[in-house]
Amino acid sequence: MSARIVLSLVVALLGVLLAAQSALATGNLDCAINDKQLDFELFALTGGAGGIVQVNQGTIEIKVSDGRTLRTKRAIELKHIEQQWIYGKELRLRFGIANEKDEPVASLILIGAYNAGKDSYAGHYVLLVPQAGEEKQFKGKMKCG
Repeated sequence: MSARIVLSLVVALLGVLLAAQSALATGNLDCAINDKQLDFELFALTGGAGGIVQVNQGTIEIKVSDGRTLRTKRAIELKHIEQQWIYGKELRLRFGIANEKDEPVASLILIGAYNAGKDSYAGHYVLLVPQAGEEKQFKGKMKCG
C-alpha cells in the first residue's frame, strides 16, 4: 500500500472518530411548571442520541387530584420516563406518576418546540388524572431549557 493511501485512511478514521465523539456529548434539560394544576421540576442530562440518560433531580405535585395521594410532592426518577423524543426541534416526554406502592396513577406529557434564539423548548403539557371514576385531562404551558 502506498503512503498516500495509508494517510488517506488515517485521516478518514480520525474524522469518523471525531464525529462519533460529538454525537455522544451530553446536555442539560431543565423543566419547570408551577400553575394551579401542577408543580413540576426536572433537572436531567441528555445523551447525544437525544434521550434523557440521567435525572439529577425531579419532583411533581398534582394540585387537581381528588385525593391526598397525588397532592403530595413526590420524586421523579429515570424509571418514571415512559416515552421520550428529543430530536431536532421537537421535545416530547411522557412521565408515569406512581403512588406509594409504585403503581401508575396519573401521567404527564410535555410537548415542546425548540427556539434557537432562547435556547429552550416551549409548548404545552397534558396531565391525565383519575377523578370521580374517570380520567380527566388538564392542559397548561411548559418550558424547558
